Amino acid sequence: MKLADIFTNSMVLQRRKPIAVFGSGSGKGRVELAGNAVAFEADDGWLVHLPAMEAGGPYEMTVTLNDEVVTLTDILVGDVYLAGGQSNMQFRVEESVDIPRIPNPNVRVFTEGHGADENRNEWYDYTPWQVATPENLEKFTAIGYDVARMLQEELHIPIGIVSCNLGASRVDAWTAPQIVEAPDYQQMLGNKHWDWHYYKFNQQSWCYLTKLLPLVPYGIHGILWYQGESNRLEEEAVHYHTLLGRLIENWRDLWGENLPFYIVQIAPHADSAENDWPHIRQAQERVAKEVPGAYLVTLGHTGESDNIHPTKKHHLAQKLTAAVLTVQFGYKREYCGPVYESAEGSDEGVKISFTHAAGLHFAGDPADLVVYDAQGNALDHAVAIYDDALFVTAPGIARVELGWRNAPTHNLYNESGFLASPFCITI
Repeated sequence: MKLADIFTNSMVLQRRKPIAVFGSGSGKGRVELAGNAVAFEADDGWLVHLPAMEAGGPYEMTVTLNDEVVTLTDILVGDVYLAGGQSNMQFRVEESVDIPRIPNPNVRVFTEGHGADENRNEWYDYTPWQVATPENLEKFTAIGYDVARMLQEELHIPIGIVSCNLGASRVDAWTAPQIVEAPDYQQMLGNKHWDWHYYKFNQQSWCYLTKLLPLVPYGIHGILWYQGESNRLEEEAVHYHTLLGRLIENWRDLWGENLPFYIVQIAPHADSAENDWPHIRQAQERVAKEVPGAYLVTLGHTGESDNIHPTKKHHLAQKLTAAVLTVQFGYKREYCGPVYESAEGSDEGVKISFTHAAGLHFAGDPADLVVYDAQGNALDHAVAIYDDALFVTAPGIARVELGWRNAPTHNLYNESGFLASPFCITI
């Protein structure tokens, strides 16, 4: 008998949903947890569901198959979130300069351990569920741990993070092969960023098959997603909203529910001109607008635009936590910067309206705001804010850009101090 790797001592199980327990082996078996028991017969793989439970613990789980017995201890029931994406989600607490290191026995992390080098030589660094002790937490996903810590402090229930991510991984690497191999999908990929060619784990849906599927259908409450950098070549970046939208649909199908999907907008980075960070950010914004149950937390200025892995991660964790509390628990907290909603042109100029715009303001003189006429000439312009809308005045405005570059320097914020999502609009 072999339980799926995620079933270990100190795990967190998702509350208020039937508890999926699964593994491999053949014969007659039984799973017991907190007075509930389910018998099963298996022929190689097996999956059972225990009744839903409220938050609590610690409990013991006993799994029996034929004459073999496995007992798992120190099990908590609470809320579980999957922290997915690439290196900025994989980024560890020990690498961060601003993540609070606060041990908490009710915060626990499972790090999915399948990895591969650029030639797809595979390894498995097995790590069971770990409690957030001073010794353990430094190796945790920084954003995932920080979100879990703040949620636990607010909700007073156990919080688990399933860290399933891989540096330099692309959105297509995390998507099912039957989706990726379809002709229309392949056409959208076109010329790919060099991460696809150099890191062979980006090919043939390796991350999906090797890292994600072994976790399904372990109970989770939502997904935290920080990815996009490795799809940033211009030809594919313009399709990223479709690629990410299909991943969300794919993952929701796997779990059989419309899990909330929280998207981190990629950070400023002074990359080469042929790489298209603005369209990736716009695509992330578009998914949050068009896909029900998807939510955006906007980028922030960290003063590290020369670093593709900013060491300041706490501001993103704060916004993600606010998003989870607002979306799933009824809190009323701002979690996003101003997001372009509409533009209304006139002879005098243009009025630009936003969502998440309460207290709209520039921090100092307006920066990184460029206005063009129909011939592409930059225009002198005036800017004002009334009733949380932006008014740009100049004759013959045809296009307005805010922060529309790889490393934006704009300074438009809402009253929560959250930076606006960059935009390029045609009037």
